[in-house]
Amino acid sequence: MLLYGTVAIYAAHGHFLYQTSRDLWQHLAAVDALIENPWNPKNPFLPGQEGSRHFHPYWVGMAMLARLMGWNGWQAIAAGGFVTATLLVVGIRAFALSFFRDRWAPMALMMAMALGWSFPISHTGFHSIETLIEGLAYPAVLLIALSLLLWALVIQALARPAAALIVTPLTALMFATHQLGAGIGFMVAGAFILLWPHSCWRNRLAVILAMMVGLALAALWSYHNPFVAMVKTGNATWTGGINFYAPTRLFLILFPSSLGLIGLWQPEYRRRAWPIMASIAGFGLLFATGAYGVLVATRFAPPLVLMLQIGLAGLILMLARRWSAMSDAKQLGWFTFASLCIAWHLMVTISYLMIETGDNAKRGNAYAQAQRLTADIPDQQPVAAWDVVAWPVVATGQRVMSVPWPEPMITDLAVRQKDLEALFRPELTRSQRLAITRKWGVKTLIVDSDGPLRREMPKNLLVTLRRQSVRMRTAGPLFRFDLE
Repeated sequence: MLLYGTVAIYAAHGHFLYQTSRDLWQHLAAVDALIENPWNPKNPFLPGQEGSRHFHPYWVGMAMLARLMGWNGWQAIAAGGFVTATLLVVGIRAFALSFFRDRWAPMALMMAMALGWSFPISHTGFHSIETLIEGLAYPAVLLIALSLLLWALVIQALARPAAALIVTPLTALMFATHQLGAGIGFMVAGAFILLWPHSCWRNRLAVILAMMVGLALAALWSYHNPFVAMVKTGNATWTGGINFYAPTRLFLILFPSSLGLIGLWQPEYRRRAWPIMASIAGFGLLFATGAYGVLVATRFAPPLVLMLQIGLAGLILMLARRWSAMSDAKQLGWFTFASLCIAWHLMVTISYLMIETGDNAKRGNAYAQAQRLTADIPDQQPVAAWDVVAWPVVATGQRVMSVPWPEPMITDLAVRQKDLEALFRPELTRSQRLAITRKWGVKTLIVDSDGPLRREMPKNLLVTLRRQSVRMRTAGPLFRFDLE
């Protein structure tokens, strides 16, 4: 609890706010919209009354709490970090005890999940300490905690079907909150239902029925239908991101967690480990499809690592049990190996955080910069922001012409994104550019002159926009161009 409590304190203060690509901005925009009107919130990104996939039970609950406590969106998200940290600890303990049946298992699993990394991977969906510092309150992290709880409940329900009564509301909450994260959790739960050795088919069917009822209940969520959100991305041009398939990055992702295969193969765990091994195979195959252009496949790397780290916890427990019987040479070898891994991880982590802190000081607060540039623009008058610059802009309450990532509730998002990309072509004449902006009610364009963008800004764009605009303003690396 101390570990994740410390992370929650750091996360609550906000980190690396120079990054325009952070998911924080869209979550902040959604929470603010819900705090303003939780019963009929406006779309947090575009003018109008379209719904949003971000209006899920988690953020609705935090917004209600914020209204009760008089908090703003920043404070609500900070509080959400403590909620998630608590659920992570509860989930780790519940699953570790149910799976390993060892009183030291929660400690071993927490060590594996927190320290079982060779590099501080920071990306939504991962559960490294670095990712948690940046986004502990994100729904994706909450789903990791709820998935651990679900797997523990499934194991218990396979022995005592009465526990399935809790599986139903938990399934509904997970699916209504984050469909991809829930789907990942359900895949592992399904593996446990089918392959867990200590159960009968009657109990297995009871758990399946409990989950199906939970999915049906999730469809009743009044803010949006999670099934629709799951099957409709709303943006066919979603591209870019980190290359997870470079050999070096693959090594950094999978070491030392891949040593967990040794732990899963131990005789005392081998039969119980079948669901985990099946999940490793499934996630590995799904992740591999990303090398052939399926972008969503990259989101299966985090659960793959988590499955391996469960095995790593088993390896830690095995070594602890056999420690006294080992020779001095084996004890020295394992101790040296573990010490080197932890020392390397801490050294790289500290260096990484120092670099990020330096970049943060250099580029400044993207939220504050976007706020300065849009303060005199009515919130419902959209601006056109290039690429991920749209995110800190919407975090301030300002609406935009389009957003660069999938949003199922925005039915014309593909058209909007196509026009946005055309709008930022440097070869357009002023009259051609105005024709696009007037179609969407836009008067202002915002770009990032040297940010970490997912798409490279077209060459000569800044020069062209300076010439065609009636006025220009800057805030840090952000440029604002008023066309009329």
